[in-house]
This record gives sequence, structure tokens and C-alpha cells, in this order.
Amino acid sequence: MKKTKIKFRKSISGRLMVRVLIVSAIIFTLTFAVFLRMAANKMREEAVDHAHREMSNTIHQIDAVLHAVEIAVENTAWIVPHRLASPDFMYAITERLLQNNEFVYGCAVAFEPDYFPSEGHYFSPYSFRDEKSGEIKSMQLGNDSYDYHYMDWYQIPKLLNKPYWSEPYYDEGGGEKMMTTYSKPLYDSEGKLYAIITADLSLEWLTELVGNIKVFEKSYNLMVSRNASYIVHPDHELILNETIFSSTYGDEDESLKKLQDDIVNCRAGEVLRNKEGQKFFVFYSPVETTQWVVAIVCPRSELYMEVKMLRNFLIFLGVIALLLMIAMNYNGIRKVVAPVEDFSGVAKKIANGDFTAELPLIKSQDELKELHDSFEYLQRSLVNYIAELKSTTANKERIESELRIAHNIQMGMIPKIFPPFPERDDLALSAKLVPAKEVGGDLYDFFIEDEKLYFIIGDVSGKGVPASLVMAVACRLFRSVASHLDKPEEIMSSLNDSLADGNESGMFCTSFLGILDLKNGQLKYCNAGHNAPLIIETNGRVLPMRVEPNLPLGLFEGFPYEGQEIKLEKQMKLYMFTDGINEAENNDKELFGDDRLIALLKLNASKTPAEIIDETFSEVKHHADGAEQSDDITVMCLQYY
Repeated sequence: MKKTKIKFRKSISGRLMVRVLIVSAIIFTLTFAVFLRMAANKMREEAVDHAHREMSNTIHQIDAVLHAVEIAVENTAWIVPHRLASPDFMYAITERLLQNNEFVYGCAVAFEPDYFPSEGHYFSPYSFRDEKSGEIKSMQLGNDSYDYHYMDWYQIPKLLNKPYWSEPYYDEGGGEKMMTTYSKPLYDSEGKLYAIITADLSLEWLTELVGNIKVFEKSYNLMVSRNASYIVHPDHELILNETIFSSTYGDEDESLKKLQDDIVNCRAGEVLRNKEGQKFFVFYSPVETTQWVVAIVCPRSELYMEVKMLRNFLIFLGVIALLLMIAMNYNGIRKVVAPVEDFSGVAKKIANGDFTAELPLIKSQDELKELHDSFEYLQRSLVNYIAELKSTTANKERIESELRIAHNIQMGMIPKIFPPFPERDDLALSAKLVPAKEVGGDLYDFFIEDEKLYFIIGDVSGKGVPASLVMAVACRLFRSVASHLDKPEEIMSSLNDSLADGNESGMFCTSFLGILDLKNGQLKYCNAGHNAPLIIETNGRVLPMRVEPNLPLGLFEGFPYEGQEIKLEKQMKLYMFTDGINEAENNDKELFGDDRLIALLKLNASKTPAEIIDETFSEVKHHADGAEQSDDITVMCLQYY
């Protein structure tokens, strides 16, 4: 027996078997370790990415609905000041908002105390959807038992001087459901608040949307409000009754403190919570519009369940393979060694990025075949992933390329060669347009015909591609219409009727249009809801022009636009701009403002129009101090000699 052992150790087959066993064990161990590590990291990344994608998609849906409510209120609020002479018309305004926006539950225009003496101390027309009939009904909201002037939805936007989303609340005695209210303050021409316009939004859709996120089988979802109250929770008793602080009172876990701090400060992130001996991953991200926070809670064991199963499977597979190799004879070992070594080479190639490395041909139906299939599956998965990544990158580059082309086309539609009339000594004119995105909604244009300068500047509501399409139409209409009409108000009326025809999106364009007689300096003009131009006199004074409060273009067909007339003295300048100038913000959300603009023009009153425009953009850029441009910026300046 002893001689047999010695002989086996000295034999080639014995030595080879031992060496193969050792080498094979090392190769299998390294291969399995690399594969397991890559697979584990990939599975964890995919699980985390899946959670974040689900959460991000949900947040985008929430933001879309909230933004739609804000847009609906914005598109309605401008009508109120034009109908103050008819208080009862406010009911039509609130009903119209509900008719055009089916996701809004209720709408009110709540006026300051005794604003309409004829209506009494309280006047708040309110329209809502009847839950039973589905009809839109209206009522007067305020009375002695319901003094809305002291409600949060009225007081907070009034104090903040800006629109406000209320904290979620349960509408007892009303819709009998959880709701939130968007409130926008309205101010008169003197800047005095006279009313608050609101839109009520039911949160039943929100509870269902967040609650239906199912990343893992045992995961559940939360949502907390701005003051950390639960809006969505598996335990419905906690909703609006508990906060993330009160429900976890006494828990000193450091991860909980970070979670609470991030939620209070509206930050996204993830933490690993240890609760009652069990670990949980908590993924969370804020809804920027309302500063609510969505969270997904997942047991750590479930996140790593597939990894553990894969690890056990690979360990089992490795043990079986090693036992089989020990039992094999010399010839069997030689046959087994070759494919194992080949698999080792393939594993290294995959680790180095060669995902299409050719696998060794395995005809047997054993563990090597399973290993072959596992590697083949890994290769297909990695190849598909790389292909999807390349496709996504290509699509992104294509979109960026198309936007660059659209930018070039749009910039080609406006005059950009300055000075535009070098042969004339009675006029100096310059203009500049810088869109906030690749394409924008600002516009300007001008031309001379019969010794008259026709010019226009405008600002389309919204930004991006939709605004750029309206801008393109407006530019072409101006050229076409102005060549046949010589009164600004007639040109403006024609532009308005054309833009309003079939305008289902509700987009509009503020604009200022003028016709300057270059023989005598007589300027005929018409304003359509645009910023009043500024006149720079020869003595350096800067005064805003008197403009009629005509409606923006594209809202209602047949609106009677009123024209005006003024005489420009020689050397006087006319400075026109869009609200991207005076509403430019810095990192502290501070506006550039009209006062700063007027001071800038006074300081540069003696300069040429081109120099004044350059100084304007330089000062706005300095004020922004690196903050992202939030709106299109356009300036046009002319000087009459």
C-alpha cells in the first residue's frame, strides 16, 4: 500500500494530477472570485439603479402634474386684472380653469377685505368639481365662519410675496380627501396685493403613484412633506398624524440622523439603516417643486439575495468540478485541463474588456458545459449592456446635433449683421439675442421701406422648442404683414389674429412694434403686453415710454389694439428689451431689476447703441456671477440722427 502511494506520487499522471488539481483549484477560485465580484457589483448596481430610476420616474411624474397646475394658474391669473370691473366674471375665470385642467379639483380668486364694497367684506369666488355628478359648481367661499384671510393658503403667499404650495391637508367637510393648494398672489400696478388665486389638487393620485413603486418584493415606500409629516406610509394611521421625528423618537442610529437631516434639507441620497437587528437600505430623493421627499425602504438581505444564491451556486459548482477532476484518470485530466485553461484565458479577456472573446467548444454535458453557458450568458449580458449604452449615447448626440442645427436656423431668421444700414447717416441700430437654451422664444426684426424703419421685439411665453416655433411664425408674419400695412396697431391686430387662430396650447407673445419716419423722427408704435421701452434723451435722462396695456399676441382673436405716437428728437435713443434683462437672477435669486438697468443706461447714455448693448450684457453677466441663465435675453437699441 505504501509502495503504491510512493509510485503514484512519482508517476507522471500522479504528479500531473496533483499539479492540475492545484492549478485548477487556483484557476477556478480566481475565475469564480472575479466573476462573482463582477456579478455581485453588477447586481447591486442594477438593483440600486433600478430603485433610483423608479423613484426618479415617479418624481418626474409628480413634478409634471404640479408644474401643470402652476402653468394653469399662471395662464389664468393674467385675466383677473383685466376683469376687475366685473366681479361676477371671476366665477367664469375659476370655472374656465377647471374646464381646461381636469386634474384640478378646485379654484378660487380670494380678494382682500372689502376690495369690492358692493360684494361685502368677503369676496372669494370658488369653483369645484362635484364628486357625485362630476359637474363644476361655484360658490362664494368667504363668510364669518370661514374667514379665508387668515388661512395658510392665503397668509403664507401674502407674506412671502411669491407663489406657494401648501402643506398637504385632509379636506374635512369638503372633498373628504388629502389635498394640497397652490396659491399665487396678485398685485395691482402699484405693487399692492389685492387677491390670491388658488388651485386645489387632490393627492389620491400621489398616494397611489408612490405606493405602487415595487422595486423589490419586500420593499415599501414613504413620502414626507416639507415639515417631515408622512404623506405616504404603509401604516395609514401615520399619514398626516406623525412625522419622521415623532415616529422614530428614541432611535439614536447615526444613519437615521443623516436621513432626517437630508430630508429636512431636501437632499437626495441613500443610507443603510440598522433597525431591530435588521439592516435596510433607504433610497430617497426630493420633489423640487414642493420639497417633499420620496423614499424607498428595502431589506438589505433581499438586495443581496441573488448574489448569495449565485455565490452558493458557484461554490457548489467548483467543489463538484474539483471532486470530478480528482477521480479522473490521466487521460481524462489531459482532456479536462485544456478547456479549463481556455476558460481561464476567456475570463481574463472579459475582465480586460473583450466581451466577445470566443469560448472553447464543449461537447460534453457536464459542469464544463454549465460553466460555458454561464460565461456565454455573461458575455451576452455585457455585450447587450454596451450596445444599449452606445445606442443611448448616439441618440443623445443626435438630439444635441439637431438642436445645434435648430439654433443655427433660428439665429439665421433674425438680422445679425451690424451696422445693418452702413450707407445711412440718419440712423444707428444694433441688437443682440442670447437664448437660454439651444433655441428660444425671443425675437427681433427690422427693415426699411419708403424711408420708414419698421421694427419689432418680442418674447414668447415659455422656452425651448415650442417657443422657438412661435417665434419663427411671428418673425415671418411681421415681414409679410408689415410690408402691406403702415399702422402699428393694424399690423399688431393682424399678427394677433394669425397667432390666436388654432392656438390650443395657450402660448402667447408679448411684443413692441414701431414705425419710425426717418424724414422727421415721428414714431408710431403699438405695445402688446411687453416691457415699456426706455428713451435715452440727449441730456442723459432715461424715461420709460408711455404704452397702452394691450393684451399679448395670440390670446384672443379680434382684440382692438391701440396705437400711439411720439416724436424722437435728433440724437435721442430708443432702448428695447425683454424680461430676460431685468429678471436675470444671481445665485442668491436677486433680480437685476429696472432700477439697475436705468442706472446703467444713464451711465452709458453718450455711447453708441452697439456699445450700450455690449455694456448691458456685460453688466447682466457680472450680476449673474455664474448663475445659470433662466430666460432668453434680447436687446435692441436705435439712435435717430
